[in-house]
Amino acid sequence: MRKFITPFLLAGGLALSGPALAWECPKHFAEAEAAISKASDALSMAKGGDNTALAHTLRDDANMLLASAKHNHEKPAAGLYDHARAIAKAKSAKAYAETAADMASR
Repeated sequence: MRKFITPFLLAGGLALSGPALAWECPKHFAEAEAAISKASDALSMAKGGDNTALAHTLRDDANMLLASAKHNHEKPAAGLYDHARAIAKAKSAKAYAETAADMASR
């Protein structure tokens, strides 16, 4: 009996996790936007050294990743997969922005 119940419980758990994953996207977007804002502030105070140009590139990449993440969230062609991609891209955008802020302050 356990052989038959386990696959159904697993499938049910995966089906219920899809909407939860979709609701997490805006939280990750907000975190990435805050990090991008901090990076922009750090870049506006930067002295213009070699690292500043690289930090601008990182910040621009973060903006690009965030825009792509929002697109995946708003138009999920593959459903749960696209929401997972949106979260991964938002996390990457946050990391890029944090690195840009660090480089701008050096």
